Amino acid sequence: MRASGLAYLGSLSRHPPIVYQEGLSVSWPETHTFAMSKFADLAHVLLKDGVVASAGDFVPVLPEDHLTDAQFLRCHGEEYYRGFISDTLPPGLARRIGFTQRPDHQALVSRTKLECAATVRAARLALEHGLAVNCAGGTHHAHRHWGSGFTVLNDLAIAASVLRTESLEANPSQDFRVAIVDLDVHQGDGTAEILKGDEGCFTMSIHCAENFPLGFYQEHLGKDSSDLDVALPAGAGDQDFGRALAEHLPSVLDAFKPDLVLYDAGIDPFEGDRLGKLCLTEFGLYRRDKYVFEECARRGVPCAAVIGGGYDKDRRALAKRHSIVHRAAADLWTSKGGL
Repeated sequence: MRASGLAYLGSLSRHPPIVYQEGLSVSWPETHTFAMSKFADLAHVLLKDGVVASAGDFVPVLPEDHLTDAQFLRCHGEEYYRGFISDTLPPGLARRIGFTQRPDHQALVSRTKLECAATVRAARLALEHGLAVNCAGGTHHAHRHWGSGFTVLNDLAIAASVLRTESLEANPSQDFRVAIVDLDVHQGDGTAEILKGDEGCFTMSIHCAENFPLGFYQEHLGKDSSDLDVALPAGAGDQDFGRALAEHLPSVLDAFKPDLVLYDAGIDPFEGDRLGKLCLTEFGLYRRDKYVFEECARRGVPCAAVIGGGYDKDRRALAKRHSIVHRAAADLWTSKGGL
């Protein structure tokens, strides 16, 4: 499945730009809790269900989207970053990530870097078209000096850093502001830690109060605070989540006035998720995603979405659930004839 060049432009009557490239899924133990196959599975579902008409309609990562070491090092410490690249991390730090079973470390490095580049690509497309969706991303537990919770390099913080730096270089007098709206079931602790003190970024997380990284009683977990954390009790469902989102998102957008929203549309708040403790239905996830897109569009704020977390032994069910954000984006897109 290959996408190339500007072929995606012909698909913009049906959906916003959707970023996907082979290489995001690599060989992986089938019994691992993290389904590395889900990125390729998601692209397959989008094609099979007709959300995307052909492989050529996916937007690839361009050469200029690939990131330099210097760009990664704006968000990650050099010792940690170099240790990951060279496979020399201390065993304790490697275990925190959760990928000790990896069959090919260099394949993991390549796909991890590609995932970050794909989020940068989606962000650039959102600035151009108003809305874009990645088929990967949402590695929000990766901290500056260590990875965690199946995430190694933080694509959300990196994309925010890259876009803010590019804007500053192009317009030194203009402050480019990025809001990260994280609706994964788990708090976006790594993003909060990396971007803490950056007045040009605002981190918002609505998550379960009784789930990772909170309440695990490990010294390195549960210490980070987003600019806005909204912790919902275990068992909260569609109405609870919807109320919290409607209470906080509009005020964040109106007060912070971002130039770009990076949206983590994790599906692990789903009632049947293996690692989630909330009880959203699939329709509730769809309404959540559509609401975020509508609120951004209403204010003319570009939004780039990533897929975030989701855990299910049924590969097709998992991929189908991850496609909800793409379907919500396509529905809004066609209803408005583009943004």
